[in-house]
Amino acid sequence: MSKYISIFFLGALVSVVFFFIFGSVYMDGGDPAEEAVYTFGTIIVLFLSFVISQIYYLIDLLKKDQ
Repeated sequence: MSKYISIFFLGALVSVVFFFIFGSVYMDGGDPAEEAVYTFGTIIVLFLSFVISQIYYLIDLLKKDQ
């Protein structure tokens, strides 16, 4: 189980770091919608990291059944 937790946190951390690095490069600031973009982008990144870790879990579960 710790394998899937580490996959989740690794994916989430790398994605959030990339999101903020590229977001600061392409967005100059001063736009009120920028906070909303960061908020929804972070939520989407965390959700997709969770989905990726669940996919790894399902793949390992299917391999054990065979």
